[in-house]
Amino acid sequence: MLYWTDRGNPPRGNTVNRAPMDPQAGSPKQPEILVTDLMEGIGLALDLERGRMFYTDFGGTVYSANLDGSNPKTLLFAEGNLTGIAYVELPAAQ
Repeated sequence: MLYWTDRGNPPRGNTVNRAPMDPQAGSPKQPEILVTDLMEGIGLALDLERGRMFYTDFGGTVYSANLDGSNPKTLLFAEGNLTGIAYVELPAAQ
């Protein structure tokens, strides 16, 4: 699956999207819009092990949601102009 943010004009603009890289017969071939109404969505990081994504917008908000866009949460709001996000899992302290 390929995931991306789009800063363009609606209906695809200001969204988080996904599309299958190798669609199976009978599965959707068109991109799927998972999240809408971002303030210029610009960053995306996936946590595949836990089935979630983190995304940002240029308005300075950091969000999380399940990989299908469900269960969206705002983690930080109005933190300044954000231009990306990275997800890193650190080992537990010994």
